[in-house]
Amino acid sequence: MKCFIDELARKSLEFASRYEKPDFYIRFHAEVAKARHLYFTNPIVTLLRESIAEKLSQCDCLGHGLYHSSRVAWDCAALLDIELKQSGSIVDHKERILLLGLVAGLLHDVARCEPNHAEAGAREAAKILRDFPFTEEEISFICRAIRNHEAFVRPVPSLNPIGQLLSDCLYDADKFRWGADNFTHTLWRMIDHQSLSPQALIERFPWGIDGIRKIAQTFRTPTGRQFGPDIIENGIAIGRDIYQYLLKHYGHSTALP
Repeated sequence: MKCFIDELARKSLEFASRYEKPDFYIRFHAEVAKARHLYFTNPIVTLLRESIAEKLSQCDCLGHGLYHSSRVAWDCAALLDIELKQSGSIVDHKERILLLGLVAGLLHDVARCEPNHAEAGAREAAKILRDFPFTEEEISFICRAIRNHEAFVRPVPSLNPIGQLLSDCLYDADKFRWGADNFTHTLWRMIDHQSLSPQALIERFPWGIDGIRKIAQTFRTPTGRQFGPDIIENGIAIGRDIYQYLLKHYGHSTALP
């Protein structure tokens, strides 16, 4: 079983390398780079990352460990930066707002292995953040964003525009992972965890692709709505390549929708 998964994980990276980066990462390279720099240099983020490393490692079997959470954090902070610029608003302490995005991204799946993980994650985040230099309002913004990050669940709105923006950016950053990341990282850890056979994976693949396609209609920020569907389509293209490889080597031909 492990050999089968390792083989497909390698092939997925090969397939992914054939495609151009989604436009979001080209157009907003500077904002993504800024978010990553802050992620690796801010002492609060460093301390938080170290303090939750064990908790996140428990979720890695589902593909939602530090690899996933760090990328959500980068894109959440980048989206905050982009949306604040494009709104034309003059915002004090913008780097502090980007910090909230990084923290929300790191913590959003801290309870991924629990039932109703978004609500459980918000409660756990509130406990963790008591030991960090955040105000009650900032913690409230972060926890509401975590509660609101599930797909196909009505989000609870915030009366504060920064709190609302953080919530929307976290959601979109998390759903960006339903693009290439889903097929180059998350899928193989979930298959390993569930001990799926190649035939079981083939049977589920069309249903999974259909579910991913529905995500493209759920983005919440203007930037997410503009660039998110392209990220999703990039992932689906990789998924089609993987599916054809699966059919050729492990199964029988069935057309994807």
